[in-house]
Amino acid sequence: MNTEYLKLNIFEPEKEKLEIIAQVLKKGGLVVLPTETVYGIGFDPDSNIAVQKMKAVKEARDKPYSLCVPDLSWIDNYQVEEGSLSNLSLIKDLLPGPITFIVSVKNKGKIGFRIPLNRITQNGVEIFAKPIGLASANASGKMPASNAQEASDYLFGRVDLIIDGGCST
Repeated sequence: MNTEYLKLNIFEPEKEKLEIIAQVLKKGGLVVLPTETVYGIGFDPDSNIAVQKMKAVKEARDKPYSLCVPDLSWIDNYQVEEGSLSNLSLIKDLLPGPITFIVSVKNKGKIGFRIPLNRITQNGVEIFAKPIGLASANASGKMPASNAQEASDYLFGRVDLIIDGGCST
């Protein structure tokens, strides 16, 4: 696989570069993205091809992943079971940020949602116009990547695009 490497401004991500992220995701590709904690492998969770690619790269077929959304209103598209957001005021206080909150969704079981503080990933989700699946950028059992170089060391040739957004932590 041919991996592209793209550096983005972490404070004001360039729209044309964010559109490249969305194009890769729409084609079922894998994109390494920065978050406020570690780098993650982003993919279209509605694409079976993308999900299978991510699982192969992660070498973990049954590990869960989270859905990255830009704000809480995006969760309205899911049939969240009553009581699942009972701590909504606490969730609102903690987000955006390094928290994955898990809710029960009708006919889907439990889903973890993240609202990233990182502008690159947050704006990337907005331009993709749907949630991005996100798994840590590492092989199963290895330490997650905290910068683009570490992600590249792990994943170059196994993902379509690596976004350099500086150090995550």
